[in-house]
Amino acid sequence: MKKILFVFLALSIALGAAAQDNFIFDMPDDFAQLDTVAHPAKFKSIHMIGVSYGVNWSGVTSSPGLGQEKKLTYNNIGVYFTYYHALWDQLFNFGLKFGVMHGYEGYLTPKNNYGETCEVLEVPLISQFKLDFSRFRVLLNLGTYGGYRLSTDKEGGFDQYDQRMDYGVIGGGGFAVVFNPLEFHIEANYKYALASMYHTNKISDIYWIYTYPQNVMISASLFVHLW
Repeated sequence: MKKILFVFLALSIALGAAAQDNFIFDMPDDFAQLDTVAHPAKFKSIHMIGVSYGVNWSGVTSSPGLGQEKKLTYNNIGVYFTYYHALWDQLFNFGLKFGVMHGYEGYLTPKNNYGETCEVLEVPLISQFKLDFSRFRVLLNLGTYGGYRLSTDKEGGFDQYDQRMDYGVIGGGGFAVVFNPLEFHIEANYKYALASMYHTNKISDIYWIYTYPQNVMISASLFVHLW
């Protein structure tokens, strides 16, 4: 009787082990596909294009001083492309903004009637950081620009002592309201030129002059999401 029970127990263990092995090997290998499954995107990139209109409170810093004052200029119109994306798939607050702006800037000198207003064409390149709150964005801008002075309203136009190429830095901020696929932006930016409006010897070969435009622009923009 003991021999029969021993043989029955041995057969039961062997059959159970074989069934377990077959069950394990018949299971689908889900882990083999882990390296080929794409990870879900942490942030959806946004591409948008828009137009802006701005009012410019412009002036210059000059040494020696010209008795200059700031003036308001209008009809500052730009076309911009903005790209929001997650930098290194981590910094989802990052964006790039660039475009073309046509506008006017200048200064007044009431005491000696030496001011002027220039028509300018500029290409800004701006890093735009954002914080999202529901349908709102808070914006922070930091960048640079290159430009060219197309014309001037001073008598006789440009002369050999005027510098028409321009470049400088831009900084500012604003907020946006999002009604997908549209966005409405209000921004205030400060622009400071690193290129003088005039050659240093414009007034005198002995007493050099340095004149750098500076502007505060309040602008409203309407963007549309492309994809």
